[in-house]
Amino acid sequence: MDDKIIATFCLCDDLLKAIHHQEDHQCQMNDADIMTTAFVASLFFRGNHESARAMLKQHGYIPHMVSKSRLSRRLHRMKEIFIILCNILGQTWKILNPDAIYVIDSLPVAVCDNMRIRRSKIYSDEHFRGGAVTGSGIGPNRTRAQSVH
Repeated sequence: MDDKIIATFCLCDDLLKAIHHQEDHQCQMNDADIMTTAFVASLFFRGNHESARAMLKQHGYIPHMVSKSRLSRRLHRMKEIFIILCNILGQTWKILNPDAIYVIDSLPVAVCDNMRIRRSKIYSDEHFRGGAVTGSGIGPNRTRAQSVH
């Protein structure tokens, strides 16, 4: 876990330097720390920023951690930087793995129970009807891509 946290910080810091990102000199916590906190939350705490904040502060990775609300505001301001980072990582992954095969899988997302299908105004066509007894209703499929090794 330590190696992943340090590597994440280095990646974020290098990206910010590469795009000549300017930070406000009054900030208590730099943007690489903010990005690292968000990635640690998604990697180790199922997206729970509060748990990631507490762990990073407690273990001394980020001693001057900002409050929960300040972290949220800073993350929202950095949305474009996260998009840039994801695009760069995706392109790099594609270049490094030219022979990778991806499988696209889908699963039904329930919108309405089968009992209320006649009253559904969103999806009224019959091909949206769920067939499972376990409560699957009607609705579109949710698609995800997964790498096959």
